[in-house]
Amino acid sequence: MRLKISLLLIFLIVLTLFSIYTGETKDIPEEVRGKIIRNIRIPRTLLSIFVGGNLSLAGAILQSFFHNPLAEPHVIGLSSGALLGATLYFILSGSTWDIDPLITPWFAIAGSLIVLILLIILNRKFQSSYTLILLGVSLNSLLSSIIALIMFLKQKTFQGVYFWLLGGFNGKTWDHFYLLISYSILGIIWAFIWRNKFNLLFLSEEEIYSLGFSLRKYQPLIIILLSLLISPSVAVSGSIGFVGLIAPHLMRTWETANYKWLIPSSFLAGANLLLASDILSRILFYPTEIPVGIITSFLGVPFFVYLLLRKR
Repeated sequence: MRLKISLLLIFLIVLTLFSIYTGETKDIPEEVRGKIIRNIRIPRTLLSIFVGGNLSLAGAILQSFFHNPLAEPHVIGLSSGALLGATLYFILSGSTWDIDPLITPWFAIAGSLIVLILLIILNRKFQSSYTLILLGVSLNSLLSSIIALIMFLKQKTFQGVYFWLLGGFNGKTWDHFYLLISYSILGIIWAFIWRNKFNLLFLSEEEIYSLGFSLRKYQPLIIILLSLLISPSVAVSGSIGFVGLIAPHLMRTWETANYKWLIPSSFLAGANLLLASDILSRILFYPTEIPVGIITSFLGVPFFVYLLLRKR
């Protein structure tokens, strides 16, 4: 297990160096080149690492929380809820692009919380893993349509937000990283401390109570934990899907479904996946850059279909 964690860490270090130093800077003066690396590439790389790690952790926790291996922030609509919350903030503030470090994350948290609570209520009513996914996909489509309608009605105001909605790190700075880390660091540490508890969530409620674990006591705390991981990530990067689906499943296949392994490995795997996707988004059609959310969707949709067919 430690060897595999070390391999993931080594691969992440290699990708980090490649992300920071890749790109055309030969004809740029040394001083300017240094500023580009310090002020653009390093924060962008760190954002890719932590957003990828956050979304992967959230995916792994959601799969345990809902007893559903297909649960993932983007698939079940949590990312779209956070995205809608942030978009509503842009309308109310009259901003076209700027992210307020104090207010935007709270609008995103409110949006994801509403969707998550609604899914919990519906999941208790129907108690079917397939119904949960269908409900999540339906909510995701509905929220995406609402965002698209807002964009259409406010075209002049929201032209600068379009790239953000597709998901990406272009133009991101240290301010965005500080915003992300100030909210999500608590969630990351929290998830690592609770990694053994997540194994219990796969049990039935009766089995959980027999072990002295109160599900009603911990459920609100898990909701807060998920919001700390998902909402700031969406606030700074936009809609990036399927990282929380692909990374945890690959780690389960590689080693074990035990969350003592799955939490640290999923974080590193998600960081590797999103950083590699961001590098691809920059070099695939160079000098044109495509949103990283498009890359992860191309990877994630076939993976989701494969898991759906295998589950049946």
